[in-house]
Amino acid sequence: MHCTTDRQQPDNRVLASLPPKSYQRLRAQLEPVILTFGQILYEPGETIRQVYFPVDCLISLLTAVDKRRTLEVGMVGNEGMAGMPVVLGVDASGVRALVPSAGKALRMSAMRFRVAFDRDQPLQQALFRYAHALMAQISQTAACNRFHSAEARLARWLLMTRERVGSDDFP
Repeated sequence: MHCTTDRQQPDNRVLASLPPKSYQRLRAQLEPVILTFGQILYEPGETIRQVYFPVDCLISLLTAVDKRRTLEVGMVGNEGMAGMPVVLGVDASGVRALVPSAGKALRMSAMRFRVAFDRDQPLQQALFRYAHALMAQISQTAACNRFHSAEARLARWLLMTRERVGSDDFP
């Protein structure tokens, strides 16, 4: 499978923002994987064992409303990384991470990632910027879920999904 670990420039925008030396150090530890529709990467309270850099797939971040219902509070595509609590020194997920749009990603052991993160200032800076963007997205999602019509929420979701998977077609 081709997820750009054999090329100089990765398809994930966080990784692409790294200086070549930082990316080269990380590249050997990144494993190309295919994430499948409906795959659950994390559950709330569970240890995060892997971090994921989506290439052309989408990962929904869901919070439990009750035992039967969840609400999407964020999404991660090729602009970011799933497993952000690890960046902040937290081992457990606070959300369910579910794959609603299958595709390619790059995966790395959370333990190895944490060592690489601690040693690489450009990686830290890139992921702190992404953490800020993800927090802004989650805040905007909360406001939209509360104040916008279903039609407006769907339009926003479709646009965000299209931007992240890079296609007009998704199941």
